[in-house]
Amino acid sequence: MTFAKPLAALIAELERLPGVGPKSAQRLAFHLLRVTDDDVRRLARVLVEAKETLRLCDTCQNISEKVVCEICSDPRRNANTICVVGEARDIAAIERLNEYRGKFHVLHGMLSPMDGIGPEQLKVRELIVRLTDEVE
Repeated sequence: MTFAKPLAALIAELERLPGVGPKSAQRLAFHLLRVTDDDVRRLARVLVEAKETLRLCDTCQNISEKVVCEICSDPRRNANTICVVGEARDIAAIERLNEYRGKFHVLHGMLSPMDGIGPEQLKVRELIVRLTDEVE
């Protein structure tokens, strides 16, 4: 099926999102065309705002609005225990259990030599620096 150029471009951009295939991209695009202009503007505004205001925590590499995230700056956290996770979303899963009171470090991926992902592509260097600094 041939789509109008703006619709085809929207579908193509949505397909670039992880886990979104051609059918899902079409479904999302048609949904966005059905919602109000205010809804689309709000989504666009939130996307831009998130991209402009969020950063990686200088300490743990978690996603944060601040230079040091809330978890790293919480004095009640056990600084002697660091849970290393692959993605920032993993922290949310662990935090939901409300059992772990240590700190975190986010690698932003997993080792995958077949995909060309080694320690250099991950936040391993930052973890080593962090561990070295905290020991001294």
